[in-house]
Amino acid sequence: MLASKKMGFSLIELLVVLVVLGILVGLVTPSLTATLHNHERRSALHDLMGLFALARQRAVIEGTIVTVCPVNAVGACSRDWNGKIYAFQDPDNLRQLTPGQTPLRILTVAGSGSLVARSLNRSYFQFKPTGFVHSDLGNITWCPISGEPELAGQIIISRGGRIRLAKDHDGDGVPEDARGRPLRC
Repeated sequence: MLASKKMGFSLIELLVVLVVLGILVGLVTPSLTATLHNHERRSALHDLMGLFALARQRAVIEGTIVTVCPVNAVGACSRDWNGKIYAFQDPDNLRQLTPGQTPLRILTVAGSGSLVARSLNRSYFQFKPTGFVHSDLGNITWCPISGEPELAGQIIISRGGRIRLAKDHDGDGVPEDARGRPLRC
């Protein structure tokens, strides 16, 4: 009788496969993390740009001031841009939601980063019926938890109501703000 040969892996073959898989996972992980941060940044900034574009459009269409800001418990604009951000009609320029008023849109920025708004002394942005900025021009910066400026992003709001993304013009990997300075978190 012929002896049957058993098919299978030896312990050494199994260990070699596990080592190769470990090396591959180690090479892919940093790339995956950077891709995740890029997606979070782009998603947060594009959602904000959409909110600002809607606010500007509605100010022109409705012929009234539209305010964009985070809102506190009593409905007034607050400074914490990491919660819900509201766009609402503000014909009396009160910078707060009045009881019974329905916001045009509410945005909750998802992801693991944080938002910082800079608009002189104000914590809100407004558009006039002409589409121009009613309050101060400014910007909103998205910073990753790591604080790395290479992964940061910013939307810039001009006096004319134009909304744009900060770009890396000098090729150092860090986007520059409206004055040409590298973003910082």
